[in-house]
Amino acid sequence: MVADAPDGDHFDDGRQADRLKIILGVDYGTTFTGVSYVTSDKTSIDDIDVFRTWPGDGRPVEGNWKTPTVIAYGAENRGVSRNHWGYEVRRGMASCSWTKLLLDTSAETSEFDDPSLRNATGSALFHLPRGKDAQMVCQDFLTEVYRFVVDNLKMRMTPEVFDMTPIECYLTVPAIWADKARSTTWEAAKAAGFGSRPFDEIRMIAEPEAAAIAALRKDLRPGSVNAVKAGDNVLILDCGGGTVDITTYTIRKTFPSIEFDEICVGVGGKCGSTYIDRNFLNLMTRRFGAAFENVPPRRKSPGSEFMASFEKAKQSFGTSENDTFDIYPIDLQGDFAEEHYDEDEAAVTLSRADMKELFDPVVEDILRLVGQQSIVLVGGFGNSDYLKRELDAWCAINGRIKCIRPNFWGLERAMPRVLICRRHYGFKCALPFRPGIDDRKHAYVDWGVTYCSGRIQWMIGKGAELSDSTRRTAAVRRTWWPGSSYVFNVTLYSCHLDLAPERLDDPGIAQIGTISVDFTNVDMSRFRTETTATGMKYGLEYGVCVDFRSDEGLLRCFCQAHGRTIGVTTISFTDLAG
Repeated sequence: MVADAPDGDHFDDGRQADRLKIILGVDYGTTFTGVSYVTSDKTSIDDIDVFRTWPGDGRPVEGNWKTPTVIAYGAENRGVSRNHWGYEVRRGMASCSWTKLLLDTSAETSEFDDPSLRNATGSALFHLPRGKDAQMVCQDFLTEVYRFVVDNLKMRMTPEVFDMTPIECYLTVPAIWADKARSTTWEAAKAAGFGSRPFDEIRMIAEPEAAAIAALRKDLRPGSVNAVKAGDNVLILDCGGGTVDITTYTIRKTFPSIEFDEICVGVGGKCGSTYIDRNFLNLMTRRFGAAFENVPPRRKSPGSEFMASFEKAKQSFGTSENDTFDIYPIDLQGDFAEEHYDEDEAAVTLSRADMKELFDPVVEDILRLVGQQSIVLVGGFGNSDYLKRELDAWCAINGRIKCIRPNFWGLERAMPRVLICRRHYGFKCALPFRPGIDDRKHAYVDWGVTYCSGRIQWMIGKGAELSDSTRRTAAVRRTWWPGSSYVFNVTLYSCHLDLAPERLDDPGIAQIGTISVDFTNVDMSRFRTETTATGMKYGLEYGVCVDFRSDEGLLRCFCQAHGRTIGVTTISFTDLAG
């Protein structure tokens, strides 16, 4: 999340707490992960400490502010007694990479998603050990990160001080992710140790929010080349390894601390830099056929020496004037044209046209996303000179727009004052029947009123503003018969369409999860009753409240009846892929 900052830059604590805290930032990415921290008594960005010395022989000599998001299990690698992670993972090891992308496979797809991604899921590219799912693998990787962070913090501030100092952890997630994926990531991080001590907290922050907070700090000072002032609109283009997020903010004020609001529904897609990798592997299959397909997965999967060589070529494309790029080592059996494969060097050769063929579909998707404004270009893929050059050209054609690529990150605890809801959220319900509008087949009578079944009551709409205190309550009535269970579920639905449909059976509605409602300890005599031919029935009335901007960055729900909370109410997210 952070790197070096110029002298004089500051971050704003925002919420001064009497007790000293460790503010920890974890940028958990598809391809790389970074960690930084600062104590709450500091006010200068210069005080932020970025972890640069990671374990493993494969790390750069001069250090690196991120480590690869990869884990190799000891049980899957002969002669390896423990799990290896990050730079510890050696070439040729069976390992798990890009696993973060598997946490969001249930979300609705967008027109900007890599079309090969869903087909690649379950292939050797997304290796999962037997008996483990994606959440478990992410948890195992984050466990190693947490242990490393704790060991380092204890060395830097003594075990005694660490043990008594609360940690406020901020974990980044893609803004386009579905609620289930956000919750799954939070659960994996919590199980890994983050926020596990009684006085520790873990909160989710959308990657464009973190980028806006960090990247704009140096442009707040008067006289800055790209000075940002109140009233400016800024588009954050976060191009990461797995996803691309685009969010537009308006700057409300810059002093004494930055304050900004999201002004429109963000867009994005799973079209990050790993999309280029998949394009490359598809090209290899088309060009070399069975010879490439028969290469063992460990020789061509993410983390292999072959893909590391391609990564270097990918980074140099856009700055290098080379006409060809050699990718090695790869042993291919067969006779191939010399311009494509050098058998003596065990290297495939890509032309400049080949590289453009790999990059252009991704860049074109990003340009289409941007075309939906100043641009701040961040994220791992944001470091691509080819992408920056293409964006500069697009900006030049499309008016007075500047593309800025900051060369540092900053950690700051400010949050957007207002966010924009990305989906409609609501519950299935029965609403009064509307003659001439509703179909008679959905009509029924209850409590002397004619209702229409299968309707959706939307609590909040796509595009609605979400402030710090945004909660919505839906009034619910349910008929209850003595002898039936006191515990039942209320299902939460969402819709990504601009115009939300009215009925549950309309297209575009997705089941998000269930909220458990428990009436076990509620005085039923306080509710309306009616005697029928089959016995007495009760009309339970209660409110379901959803907190859309909880401190954790997740959906939080509770139910109330007669002014009291009804038991424990949680959201159990539904796996929509099943």
